Amino acid sequence: MQHEIIHPHDLLLPNGELAESGWARSPLLEYNREQIGHPAKRIKEWHYFFCGDETCGIGFFIADVGLLHTFSLSFMDFQKKFHLDKGSLCLPKDSLLQLPRDAYGSLKYGAPGVSCELLGGRERILFKARWERYDGKHPLDLNLTLHLPPGDTLCHYFPFVEEAGQFFYAHKRADIPLEGELTLGEIRHTFDPRRAFAVQDWGRGVWPGETHAYWGGGNGSVGGRPFSFNIGWDYQKSDTSEATENALFYDGRIHKLEEVTFCVNEKQKLWLEPWTFTSSDGRFEMRMDPIMDRFTKGPQGPSHQVFGWYSGTVILDDGQKLPLERIFGFAEKNVYRWGLVENLVVPLVTAGDFFRRIFKGPRRRGHSQVKINHGPHG
Repeated sequence: MQHEIIHPHDLLLPNGELAESGWARSPLLEYNREQIGHPAKRIKEWHYFFCGDETCGIGFFIADVGLLHTFSLSFMDFQKKFHLDKGSLCLPKDSLLQLPRDAYGSLKYGAPGVSCELLGGRERILFKARWERYDGKHPLDLNLTLHLPPGDTLCHYFPFVEEAGQFFYAHKRADIPLEGELTLGEIRHTFDPRRAFAVQDWGRGVWPGETHAYWGGGNGSVGGRPFSFNIGWDYQKSDTSEATENALFYDGRIHKLEEVTFCVNEKQKLWLEPWTFTSSDGRFEMRMDPIMDRFTKGPQGPSHQVFGWYSGTVILDDGQKLPLERIFGFAEKNVYRWGLVENLVVPLVTAGDFFRRIFKGPRRRGHSQVKINHGPHG
């Protein structure tokens, strides 16, 4: 049974436990990091956005994952069926990154050859980035504006059950009109807000050392009105009995769903075969026909982010049935091995920083570039 939170208060109790598990239509609960009962290295804080249309897209991920700060950019060409993924990471002592306490703040990230700036707000988000030699030759330049529409925002709060004080708090929405420009060599693409959109995943939490989760979303229009959805499933080691992240957004209002099950033949690695989705309340019965699998395998684990076209039927809170045809979106599975990041990746970055300072001088910041996943979505 889904529990809607309607009164504002702190996210965490003084002992670090969630004060209330559930979901809300706006960010009612205040993230109070100082109350977290786990070491700072266990805290995960991130901003992820997918920005694109049916032609091409960008995924950008900016995060403090405890012992590392990271920024990654993923470029996807849905017509030519290829993607490029680059990541930059560094130790916190070498980083300029300071993440805001809420989903509307601003931030910056800088490293040799890499820069990004996100100017937050409650009406729009401005994002600028430049990555030198992104494809080995040419820089990637981004200048994007995300127009936050009025209406509901899905906020969910649930615990993990592996240890006391583990939790996940997120803002998620897929209904953001997008405009701006992308340049990469000969590729110059303009995003038209009439058909381009952004998906936001703002997350804070303390996660188990190893887990996995599925996530998906889509954006379009039904009957001339804006329509989008956010779905998630199988957050391993979690308790989502009072707060799934499954919701329809129709004309600015959330229509909350119960459990949604993702059906994909992953045992035979048939990620590009049709996916199907069914809900425990019978209100989300969908199929996705994939067009591309953005597969990455980074330090924290493998990720399959599959893009495609959704079709099927959804039912609103008042019982109205909406038939859907060719809603563009994605579905993905992510594996998170945060223990491996802490025990292997961080020591390697630390050692690299040590030798860099010895042989190249102390003025050079210790940043590394790697191929990494886009982040801990759910």
